[in-house]
Amino acid sequence: MKRFFKFFSVSVVALSGIIALNGCASIIGKGSPQIVTINSNPSEANLKIEDLRSGAVVHAGKTPYSATLTRGAGYFKSAKYQVVVEKDGYETKQFIIDGSPNGWYIGGNFIFGGLIGWLIVDPATGAMWTLSPELVTAELGAKTTMIKTGDGLAIALKNDVPKELQDKLEPLPVN
Repeated sequence: MKRFFKFFSVSVVALSGIIALNGCASIIGKGSPQIVTINSNPSEANLKIEDLRSGAVVHAGKTPYSATLTRGAGYFKSAKYQVVVEKDGYETKQFIIDGSPNGWYIGGNFIFGGLIGWLIVDPATGAMWTLSPELVTAELGAKTTMIKTGDGLAIALKNDVPKELQDKLEPLPVN
């Protein structure tokens, strides 16, 4: 029986030490990497994800795409990314993916993790951040077709002109 209590005591101390060395966001499984999904309409568009803090391109491919991104960029610094989606014949779209403190970091460390989680573990691992948006959908509009002449004349399809300007269009005289 004495042996059981000794084993139990050592187990409780070891488990307490493991928990004390983790932050709450790290414990809950919100570690550093996060999956972000990028879609486009139309699909099969080229995409590039650039880390804005380092300037490095971290992912490139075609939509739809799921990227595993690091949440943190250093101690108490969130990662920040720019997503560029482009396809021939369509407008290029750009999005920013940025981190903000997550609820497990704020509330969980208040209840479970304590100062070690708040000040050391979660900030060092990046687990304190949640990247958003987690789902990016790029609606790629078709590029407009417009012909400009040297004398100031512009010819465009009516559908390529913004709706608020369509009532200002004048038809060309037919000979």
